[in-house]
Amino acid sequence: MAASVEREPVFEVRPEEMEIPPEVERATGVTPTKSQVTAQVADDTGKPLIQTPAAQKVTIQIPASPTQLDEWSKGSPGASLTWFAAFWMRIIKKAFHFGWKVMTGGGQRQ
Repeated sequence: MAASVEREPVFEVRPEEMEIPPEVERATGVTPTKSQVTAQVADDTGKPLIQTPAAQKVTIQIPASPTQLDEWSKGSPGASLTWFAAFWMRIIKKAFHFGWKVMTGGGQRQ
């Protein structure tokens, strides 16, 4: 009789930055590079192409109350109103995550 061997599940981990062993780096000529641009890039006239404000304030105004959007988002998958409400529910969650200011329109649709 063969004994059964339990195997642990295989998980694939993908780090944001890969470490390349020095022997592989020498053998292949591969060198690590930074994955994020830190320099200020300018066009031919000297104007910066990339602008990243340090303290950007974002305000969104939703078209209806959150409870109304929640009700609409539970509609038929074929209805455009369902997708409209689901989009705005996602934007509200994103706003809370990033600390954006949320203003409610509160308008009633029929």
